Amino acid sequence: MNERMDIWRAEKLILLCFLLKGVCCREFSVSLPEKIEALSESCVIIKCTFEIKKDFDQYLTESAATGMWLKDGTEEDTHQVFNSRDPKPNHFNGKITGKLHEKDCTTVFYNVSSKHNGKYYFRIKSGEVLKYTYKQPFSTIDVIGPPPKPRVQLYVEQKEVQGQEEVLEGSSVSLRCSAETLCSSPPPTLTWSSTPRIPLSDSSRLQELISDLNFTATHREHGVTFTCTITYQLQDKSKTAQDSITVHVQYSPKNTAVSVLPSSSVLEGSSVTLICSSDANPAVLSYTWSRESEGQLKQLQTGQNLTFNRTDPTHRGWYHCTAQNQHGSQNSSVKLNIQYSPKNISILAIPSSSVLEGSSVTLFCSSDANPAVIYTWSRESEGQLKQLQTGQNLTFNRTDPTHRGWYHCTAQNQHGSQNSSVKLNIQYAPQNMSTLAIPSSSVLEGSSVTLICSSDANPAVIYTWSRESEGQMKQLQTGDTLTFNRTDPTHRGWYHCTAQNQHGSQNSSVRLDIQYASEISPSSSCSRTDVTVCFCETDGNPSPELEWHLSGRPVTNSSNTFISEERMSSTGLRSSITLHQSLTNTSTLQCVSRNTRGTASQLLHLLHVIPQESGFHRFSFLVGAAGGAAVMMILCGILLICSRRENNTRRDDSPGLILNDWNIPQLSTSDLEDESGPIYANSAMLSPNGAATPNHKREPLHYASIDFTNIQPESEEIRGVSSLTTDYTVIRCYPGGVSEAESSTGGDQPNSSISAVMRSKENETILEQEANIREVFSQQSEDTTYESINI
Repeated sequence: MNERMDIWRAEKLILLCFLLKGVCCREFSVSLPEKIEALSESCVIIKCTFEIKKDFDQYLTESAATGMWLKDGTEEDTHQVFNSRDPKPNHFNGKITGKLHEKDCTTVFYNVSSKHNGKYYFRIKSGEVLKYTYKQPFSTIDVIGPPPKPRVQLYVEQKEVQGQEEVLEGSSVSLRCSAETLCSSPPPTLTWSSTPRIPLSDSSRLQELISDLNFTATHREHGVTFTCTITYQLQDKSKTAQDSITVHVQYSPKNTAVSVLPSSSVLEGSSVTLICSSDANPAVLSYTWSRESEGQLKQLQTGQNLTFNRTDPTHRGWYHCTAQNQHGSQNSSVKLNIQYSPKNISILAIPSSSVLEGSSVTLFCSSDANPAVIYTWSRESEGQLKQLQTGQNLTFNRTDPTHRGWYHCTAQNQHGSQNSSVKLNIQYAPQNMSTLAIPSSSVLEGSSVTLICSSDANPAVIYTWSRESEGQMKQLQTGDTLTFNRTDPTHRGWYHCTAQNQHGSQNSSVRLDIQYASEISPSSSCSRTDVTVCFCETDGNPSPELEWHLSGRPVTNSSNTFISEERMSSTGLRSSITLHQSLTNTSTLQCVSRNTRGTASQLLHLLHVIPQESGFHRFSFLVGAAGGAAVMMILCGILLICSRRENNTRRDDSPGLILNDWNIPQLSTSDLEDESGPIYANSAMLSPNGAATPNHKREPLHYASIDFTNIQPESEEIRGVSSLTTDYTVIRCYPGGVSEAESSTGGDQPNSSISAVMRSKENETILEQEANIREVFSQQSEDTTYESINI
């Protein structure tokens, strides 16, 4: 017993000495991997740590420490292949990644090739004191061409199993792929290839790369081969290695199906066989047939096939097959039918076969047949059937007029076919409306014209014709045509056609233009004083043009003629021409009107007719209409005075107008170039002997048309037609014997009761005379009338 205690104490003492030797008695030592595999054209890492004697610690500094590697020998001069501080051209490309002053000599070599094969010794040097080569242990680098294969392992419920073992359906399966990382930049990668794709879980360690593929086993993974590939990306290419495993899964029957030979729908009296098949691992143990009868299943027999040698209608119905193995069972059914050709086919339109444009409509085709039929839709197009589609339904989500027409459904199976048709009626408001005039919208008066209205609508529309009349629409008639057998100008205007059905309305318009040849109004005439003014009115469609012909030659505006035109309406035109006195000897003046439909002319005689403003004609008519009986009495008085005048006057063809050959008092002869120029005055207020009538009261003023065309202007102005400017004159009449009249006219003038004063912007002396006259007659009460004078 004591000997055993001594031995135990001795062992403890020896162990303590070894421990103290490692701490207190340090020696030169190095830790290296014994063997390293390096992939060609990649890199290699040598994990390295070293130890030195304690006495040399003070010499191992970061700035002085140098690490060297010797290959296949320990002589520094001949076997050195790497120097951390003094690289040589023939040295290996690499670097010490560890910190030498911390005694870490881990080194990486790049661009590894076959020349890197061999034994490697580490040497430490720091200053001139610390120099040591570690001869034991050393590392052997083995350069390989292809990378090492990864390893694939199968785990079921986290327990490793052999690859050939079968996995039960529903189990949790994990496939692990592991491989050495070696040295490559970038690091190697692991990838899986399989069918189907399954999510991955990757992890890595310092020396090992791991990828896990986790899934729940189903029949879809049975027999699937999973391959793990490791890829090393080198400088200019990549190298790969892979390993595979095939998974075997046990599962209950799947994809059970019943097939019928020759068909599930057969003609009565023929033979038919039902065949049941299923996918299972292990294989199906038994197939059991049953049939639905009054809501319950009635077992018929076992076996994969069920045969009816001669079918009859009682065989029609549902048949069920049950496939079973030790892991479960599955059913499949088939309906056995007795076949016959289609019958009782019909088409139903929902909501209706007549729908509004833009709405949805579906055509349903149905028939009684066995086997099921194929429905084919077609449409009549230009007398032929155009196939549209197959299927029981034909749907128009948004109908338009192009969908209108006959649609045919054909139900067909292998035993025959049957047809049915329906007419789809798309209703819509009037559109594409137009109005047509035949032969034309512009016709000659007296011809026939028909207006035709057309539109596209469903159902048919009612056409209503109306016409614009005084800004309002006047309805004429209904119907698609409006005919005028004999047109006249009253038919001219806008005609509107309205097409309407229960879905809306639309309008269209046409303008009817009734054309007729030019016509000259009988009221066209001339009046002549010192100048002759003629008027010509014409009407025609198209609008006519007017020309004046003097002695057979066209007349234009000049110093002796002035022509003006006035548009009376779209078809009417009024033209006036003013002829100077020098042209009054011409005997004929012709008004010519023409348009595209014809020409008209009228010859106007240049009579010496003086338009009277105060006689029995236009003025008396206007005054009589406005003033009544009082004005008529005044006119009668004027006529009486005119009939008594005997001296210094001469008669003219126009009643009530007297031509005076002498000048009006108050005007000097210097104001007139030619004293013989005629001046027209109202003679109704003059006495028969040319003198003022005594004891007469003052009469109202009357109008006189006076033409001073012959007066010579004071300025250099050349007075032609443009000089027919408008001035005003005031003429007052006094009875004979009145002193005011005598004093105003002067003693050396004839006994005249007319005093005239002109207001002209060309003669200031005349304006002064007018002011004097106004002062003389300021105390008299009388009516004043103004008249337009041509000077």
